[in-house]
Amino acid sequence: MRPTILLRGAAMLVLSCMIFYIASKFMTYEENLNQKKYSQAFADSKPQVLNCKMETSCPEGHFPFKITSGAANVIGPTICFNDQVLMSAIKNNVGKGLNIALVNATTGKLLETSFFDMWTGKIESLLTFLKSINSGTILLLASFDDPATKMTDEARGLFTELGSSLIFSVNFRDNWIFLGAKPIKEKSPFEQILKNDKKKNKYENWPEAVEMEGCVPRRI
Repeated sequence: MRPTILLRGAAMLVLSCMIFYIASKFMTYEENLNQKKYSQAFADSKPQVLNCKMETSCPEGHFPFKITSGAANVIGPTICFNDQVLMSAIKNNVGKGLNIALVNATTGKLLETSFFDMWTGKIESLLTFLKSINSGTILLLASFDDPATKMTDEARGLFTELGSSLIFSVNFRDNWIFLGAKPIKEKSPFEQILKNDKKKNKYENWPEAVEMEGCVPRRI
């Protein structure tokens, strides 16, 4: 009897080990399958790279552009030029205040991007930046959150030299977008302001975003 019991016990042990081995392999396969599925789902949920989707078609010798201001203090602005995204939240190069991109007016090549905190930042940084802009440069600007708390008359004057006609109307939490140039003979036609008005604001303390697109002539 005892040898028979021992043989049965050994057989049960081997069978249990085989079942455990097969089950563990199946579980590993399921885990790998689920991991791939979740990884794919996560990848699909990632924000896609922005494209400059424009309705405007520009003639030869002109650069297309599109500027969108920020929305409240949550969604950052976007600046596109010549079918390239120059500044956006996805590129992680925007900030609250004034977002500015400088472009070569002849080649369309991006020269520099920067943003200036107009709530707690130093206005001297903006003044230095504006004064250093060289001739033959296009400036594209989009506001985000607040464009004006630190604004001074000197800074406003520098923007007028770049073609702004609305800068002296830009105030606390207004949405402002602007394309100017240096040099410029007349006021730029590419500028919009949406005033902060609690009775009309879309986001309670902020107006809705403003957007503008157009064609700017290449400098010969």
